[in-house]
Amino acid sequence: MAVANINAGQGQNVKTLHRQYKLYAGEKGPWQKIRHALAGDLKTYLRNVGQNEPDQAYGRARQKEYEDGAICYNFTKRTLSGMVGSVMRKDPEQIIPSQMEYLLTNADGSGVGLWQHAQDTLMELDSIGRGGLLVDAPNVAVATMAEQNAGLLNPVIAFYTAENIINWRLERHGSVNKVVMVVLREEYEYLDGTDEFSPNYGQQYRVLDIVEGKYRQRLYQFSQKGELINNVQEIFPQLGSVEPGTIPFTFIGASNNDSTIDDAPLLPLAELNIGHFRNSADNEESSFVVGQPTLFISPGESMNPDQFTQANPNGVKMGSRTGHNIGAGGSAELIQADPNNLAKENMLNKEQQAIQIGAQLITPTQQITAESARLQRGADTSVMAAIARNVSQAYTDALKWVASMMNLGDPEIEFKLNMEFFLQPMTAQDRAAWMADINAGLLPATAYYAALRKAGVTDWTDAEIKEAVEAQPLPNATTVQSDIPASATPQDQQNQQAQQ
Repeated sequence: MAVANINAGQGQNVKTLHRQYKLYAGEKGPWQKIRHALAGDLKTYLRNVGQNEPDQAYGRARQKEYEDGAICYNFTKRTLSGMVGSVMRKDPEQIIPSQMEYLLTNADGSGVGLWQHAQDTLMELDSIGRGGLLVDAPNVAVATMAEQNAGLLNPVIAFYTAENIINWRLERHGSVNKVVMVVLREEYEYLDGTDEFSPNYGQQYRVLDIVEGKYRQRLYQFSQKGELINNVQEIFPQLGSVEPGTIPFTFIGASNNDSTIDDAPLLPLAELNIGHFRNSADNEESSFVVGQPTLFISPGESMNPDQFTQANPNGVKMGSRTGHNIGAGGSAELIQADPNNLAKENMLNKEQQAIQIGAQLITPTQQITAESARLQRGADTSVMAAIARNVSQAYTDALKWVASMMNLGDPEIEFKLNMEFFLQPMTAQDRAAWMADINAGLLPATAYYAALRKAGVTDWTDAEIKEAVEAQPLPNATTVQSDIPASATPQDQQNQQAQQ
């Protein structure tokens, strides 16, 4: 590793945002909508019902009541949990050298194992549709085997969310567009010398680029006030046998793993969730304001306001145990608004739309046919399959970089997430049909075993099933002690009929 000091007065331009990034990462942009929907923090999307009130204090109080009355029915988060759970219901398949097995328990250097690391990445991709993996090399050229076995100097895999990949640049090399610069934003902790128990948190920008054919990192550290502190560090990590001119960073997207930003899979649900939350606020306010009966009193012509007050010293109260003197010719009327279920109907419509988009978990008790369920899941399955393949490919690439950094040659490496998202139940009729095809010699028993695994009946391998079947005792059979009687001839049957 080489470290160079650069003028600390430079560096503010490192915060420059890519033009595509600006379209997605704004305060009310797609990514923030999804983040807010997943967190259930949707009050900022409500209209301000109190801004036109003459009394500002009353307006603020009304706005608070309006916001507090809304109920967040978080089908966005529930759908995300279902999508991730469908993929992770079966363990990923992996092939890695023994020297890299430390990644199974510590993939990122902070104690997160490879599978959990991949699950967190999958959750980001299913929701936001973008992220990235950086394989960070050890900071020394040569590491002893003991140090590597202790996990102190091994390469690690770091995941960056979409919001933290702020800039990138591509160059044309022959017929290929190659990434030659990536800017990653990180948070770091530092002490200012005043209190060791109260650290400060600033932003750090890690620039990955290629200079004179070599992979380089630069670190720009800023204080909490946004001022550049320390000197900019220039690092040339040791990449082992990684191909020169390679940045060990891969984008991950919902559609593909190139540098362009893909549409966020959960954006339609998030927007629907925001609209549902607004309808909930309107429905609750309407129910409170006009849903309660209102008493109207018209004193008679012989009673002025002062006389009315004297005749009703305790004021006007609702209830059958309280009477009111309204004078001769006076009247009283109790008025209640007619039911208005428009806001509630809008909520129900949005819930049905959410089901169509893919939020099947909203109505877990709804009875639907297997074919309807399959059709409803079709669109989601295609999105989930594309994301699962992209995440699998990104981790396979990252693992290959790890192997190259450790100079392990060219070992067989693979990482694959589960692609069988839903169980395929087998009815008694299905099993009977399978048995008929097997007995007729149309299908092998191993095909039936595979169907049983897809249905969740067993997780045994073909060899385990075959071994267990061969080891089990035969069913009990009845032993015949005497001779089996011969079948009756036609003459015997005629004699028997004659005797009858």
